Amino acid sequence: RYEGIAPGANIIALKAFDKNGRGTYASVIRAIDWAIIHRDEYDVRILNLSLSAAPSSFYWDDPLAQSVMAAWDAGIVVVASAGNDGSDHFTIGVPGNVPQIITVGATSDNYTPDNPDDDFVTSFSGAGPTPAGFLKPEVVAPGGHIVGRMSHKSTIAEAQPGAKHKSKEAFAMSGTSQSAAVVSGVVALLLQADPSLTPDA
Repeated sequence: RYEGIAPGANIIALKAFDKNGRGTYASVIRAIDWAIIHRDEYDVRILNLSLSAAPSSFYWDDPLAQSVMAAWDAGIVVVASAGNDGSDHFTIGVPGNVPQIITVGATSDNYTPDNPDDDFVTSFSGAGPTPAGFLKPEVVAPGGHIVGRMSHKSTIAEAQPGAKHKSKEAFAMSGTSQSAAVVSGVVALLLQADPSLTPDA
């Protein structure tokens, strides 16, 4: 049995992508707006954005980045993936390039989970600085061959049958999306320990 970092956390899944894993700025912004509008009703404290797009403008002009900043200003801790475009400079995607939020890169345990001495930052993990000069990511977390639940009938599962891991609903995948989810779980534990913490804190 596999459990996440914060298995007792309540989760609201906002679907902004289609069955092929594709979405638009508009669909993601609608999901973020929903989280902001219903923040108090559902006690939304964390927004995990395991997604990334290539920047096409400065973050302050980008509609997705503006939506993310609004969530942060509403008191929601926003955690985003750094992107999987490699470790060269300026490879942080949107919305990970927003300075206010927590951007997460990926590490691998080198298939030796009991030995941290050979862990490394993955070659696919996006790196800063951003075009606006901000150092990103703020933190790295496990993102190599992370086991998670996914329907065996999903497009991603059918396209990557080798990712199946021990059961038909468990798949091992790699990416900064997995790393962002790990950090979102850590944030949930921090907020459980001290509910007064703000996004800036």
